[in-house]
Amino acid sequence: MTIALQVVISGLAVGGVYGLFAAGYSLIYRLTGIVHFAFGDLVGLGIFTTLLVLAGTSPVSQSGATEPRFVLALLVGLVLCVGAGIATYVGIVQPYLSRGSTIGWVAGTAAVAFAIRAVIGATFQRSSYVFPDPLPFHDVGNAGFVRIGGAQVQARAFFVIGLAVVIALGSAWFLERTRYGRALRAVADDDEGARVVGVPVELLVALAFGLVGALAMIAAIAAAPGEAVNANTGTLLGLKGLVAALAVRFGPPLWAFAAGLVLGVAEAAIANIHVAGWQLGPSYREVLPSAFVRLLISLWPSREALEERE
Repeated sequence: MTIALQVVISGLAVGGVYGLFAAGYSLIYRLTGIVHFAFGDLVGLGIFTTLLVLAGTSPVSQSGATEPRFVLALLVGLVLCVGAGIATYVGIVQPYLSRGSTIGWVAGTAAVAFAIRAVIGATFQRSSYVFPDPLPFHDVGNAGFVRIGGAQVQARAFFVIGLAVVIALGSAWFLERTRYGRALRAVADDDEGARVVGVPVELLVALAFGLVGALAMIAAIAAAPGEAVNANTGTLLGLKGLVAALAVRFGPPLWAFAAGLVLGVAEAAIANIHVAGWQLGPSYREVLPSAFVRLLISLWPSREALEERE
């Protein structure tokens, strides 16, 4: 029971980060019909921009989180992620969408991802770096760990779960209740109809890409502290979010978020739970969930695929 509780809580914390990515992928896909392959790398951009402003390319310890400059560094990272998101749409995605070129936007977003990773790798040449935790969770409980039902759980896990849930519910409320959110839904439902009634489609979608950039920075703040980060960190997290979004066929962002939670718990269970003395282990954690989603997609064709067959 103790191990199961620890697996669920830690899995939900990791899954919450996956869910943020999945919700971002789903939102962009529903608005534009594209998969934002550079989304995960925006997290790396936010992480390493923050580190660059804070301490250059030198290693940073947890004490860096107490420096006043850290707040400025986080804000610079946020602004750059938002700007990169908007620039990706305006400069790369939109021109190819207007021409109906699928290979164009695929190559363009992939090129942005490779470019971000290359710049990070060339600038930060150590094998890994530490991203300071902006909140003092190390002062909570026993060096940042709390005991629940006999299980030792990181206090930060509850913050990550809560942050992810608040953002997911807030996004759902935003899309359902606000004027801008309803306009985005109108664009997603009928792009041409939205243009006819005077909805500024290009502006709204560009702003949506900017919001996804902000979401990437929030995911960075939630996921990076306490972990060794490198140029591939954002890419790997983005891949997990993409798997979760695929599992629900890029459905509503709240569904994608829920799929991310399930993926996180499934990975934790695969890595830690013993069944009758048998355990798959961490090496299977990365493989089995992705393989299951691929199998699910092959056995459960999308409605669009069925219509094409007919």
